[in-house]
Amino acid sequence: MHSDFCELLAGHSDLMQRLQYVRHLKPQAYLAAGVIRNLVWSALHQQPYEIFGTEIDVVYFDQTAGTTWQHEQQQLTSALQQAFPENTWDVVNQAYVHHWYRTEQGQPIKAYESLEQALATWPETATAIAVALDNDHQLKIVAPFGLDDLMQLKLRWNDTLVSYALFLQRIHSKRFLEKWPKLKF
Repeated sequence: MHSDFCELLAGHSDLMQRLQYVRHLKPQAYLAAGVIRNLVWSALHQQPYEIFGTEIDVVYFDQTAGTTWQHEQQQLTSALQQAFPENTWDVVNQAYVHHWYRTEQGQPIKAYESLEQALATWPETATAIAVALDNDHQLKIVAPFGLDDLMQLKLRWNDTLVSYALFLQRIHSKRFLEKWPKLKF
């Protein structure tokens, strides 16, 4: 399963180009969420996947940023937007999410201790996946729930942080079942 996943990603030259540039800008940064999920689900549905025009999430975990964490995120976003203006970029240092993210009840969350812990709170298990390139330009993967749900087309709720109602809202707003009818809900 791991090798199938890596083959799918490595075979998408536009994604690999963006992974290489992200590595150049911030070696500990990963592409995550929809760009990975959508590429895989489209491939498993024998559908073309066009990265142009999509939003790309970039995540990393750097506790050393201190008070400059927002400025660094803005700089990375600007550099990515300049290099790939056909994409919308959402860059987030997961070490500082607790400063702005609130639960559905308006409560602050605890600070994350790692990128994996942050991903483990994302609404769908198949979305909680991040990939980057290592020093040898091989894919490195952070997937707290593994790759099975993604590769087996399973749309499963992660109840760690969001309600089932919000999960259902995301399914409808993102049109998961319309775009990928083989998904198992």
